[in-house]
Amino acid sequence: MKTTPRLVIAGVLLMLLLSPSRVLAHGVEGTVQPGGMAVACRYSSGEAMSYAKINVLPPGANQPFQVGYTDKNGRFCFYPDTLGEWRVTADDGMGHKLEVKVPVTDLKAPQQMRPAPGAASVADTKSLIILAGLTAIFGLSGLLFWWQGIRLRRGGQKLPA
Repeated sequence: MKTTPRLVIAGVLLMLLLSPSRVLAHGVEGTVQPGGMAVACRYSSGEAMSYAKINVLPPGANQPFQVGYTDKNGRFCFYPDTLGEWRVTADDGMGHKLEVKVPVTDLKAPQQMRPAPGAASVADTKSLIILAGLTAIFGLSGLLFWWQGIRLRRGGQKLPA
């Protein structure tokens, strides 16, 4: 039986493809912060301005604070960090433009959000990375010894006892 390095490479690639992608991820946390502003953009017919380009300008500034797009329902949310009158402009790219002035009079403190049940914490992710590293080391070592054994048999030499 002739074994080629292609078989070994295919085995390693198969192991990498079958390894869980969660091991390569990093931990995340989220917060729900009250005080965000939502702007709804609509045409005069009542239809939503879906996926219109948005520029959010803070009070007294010409540089955008945030740039994005409305969602399917014509809504866009942002979280202001200073008090004053903010300007939100929406442009659908077909000649329709909307400018809304948003007065911000209160900035509320953020509240910590609890992770969803079953969500992995940062510690869980680190232990998974260590476990995956050890698995890869042992798996590659086994492949290497198997390949050396095949080469020894092919050369007609006896394997050490």
